[in-house]
Amino acid sequence: MKIKLLIVLVILLGVGLSSCTKSCYLEDISQVTYTEESGTISPEYQLTEKIIITDNKVTLTRSGRIDETQVNEGTWEVEVDARDVAALFEQLEAVDCSSIKRIEPEEQPIGGGTKYYSIIYAGDKEFNISYSGGTTYTDGMLIVEPIEAFIDGLTFPAGATMQYKEPTD
Repeated sequence: MKIKLLIVLVILLGVGLSSCTKSCYLEDISQVTYTEESGTISPEYQLTEKIIITDNKVTLTRSGRIDETQVNEGTWEVEVDARDVAALFEQLEAVDCSSIKRIEPEEQPIGGGTKYYSIIYAGDKEFNISYSGGTTYTDGMLIVEPIEAFIDGLTFPAGATMQYKEPTD
């Protein structure tokens, strides 16, 4: 009887330990969203900028925080090559997201903005990381670098390139 109990305990321990090392992969990505919010600056210059990447287009939406905003508000779309998006999604799908861990700073700095990276994948699951106030992530660059490189390679319409309205005389 004791041997059977010991065998059952060993099996349960093995199953428990194997679940601790289970990896997380972002399979079948359907959308990537990058959002940036300004930090503590004058209210008329505070903004939220969101870039949504899907399989055939990229949408940039920018808005101010107050009615008297100086932010160049609007929504702009850019058509993209589906192969380029597929390459980005494939690169992100290969990331083991279980290795990405948030690291809080010892002291929160004052000011600064926030950047959010959101990946929607199979079964409408979401993987999110956010950088604000000195926060970092172990292996966060595996998500951040490909997304930012993709966005840096885009050419947005002329009206979208300026975050703030042109001064009027």
